[in-house]
Amino acid sequence: MGLLISNVLGYGLSWEWWELDRREREGILSEVSAVTSHAKSSGFLKAETYESLRYDCNLIFWLLAGEPKEVMSVKAGLDKSFGKYATARYGFLSAYENKGGKDTKGKDYFVAYPISKSPEWYLLDRGDRMGIMAEHTNMAITDPNNKGINSYTTMSFGIDDNEFVVLYELDSIQDWVLVTQNLRSAKARRWITNEKPILVGHKSSMEILLI
Repeated sequence: MGLLISNVLGYGLSWEWWELDRREREGILSEVSAVTSHAKSSGFLKAETYESLRYDCNLIFWLLAGEPKEVMSVKAGLDKSFGKYATARYGFLSAYENKGGKDTKGKDYFVAYPISKSPEWYLLDRGDRMGIMAEHTNMAITDPNNKGINSYTTMSFGIDDNEFVVLYELDSIQDWVLVTQNLRSAKARRWITNEKPILVGHKSSMEILLI
């Protein structure tokens, strides 16, 4: 299939959203759900919606499809459905080599953030880089707190402000914090120059947006 196109979008709701009555908000969210449902039925590998735990956005969407125009179409549908009541505040565009083997149903929680590395990293011998990353990967896989975390490393070279976007599907935020803490001692950390903002979401019915 080649490289797939991934787009992670963080939407923030306007104050006007909360002034709408429940029926109006239900109607907008129904349109939003129809956009992502159509994407799934059209062959998207991922068209997921998450309630955001981050302070400055309310919803996170993860789109993963074969062609850029397919992802663009869904984003346009989301923008149209929300109208003036929400704005995309974050966007991570990247390419992903789908090798299979992941749980396509996903997990309860989702984490995504960009990564950039220093020029010195790319000047290292390729074999050295592979060895350093192998250590990092082995530390993550063998961590006792890693209980079935799905990890996706995607590339943003030439198409976004960062170099990679890493995405994780997980069952427990608490376990993820412990895994990440332990990875701070990996050698690969020496060459990382940026890994923010971090988006964290929970897969649910969006009922919280109707309070």
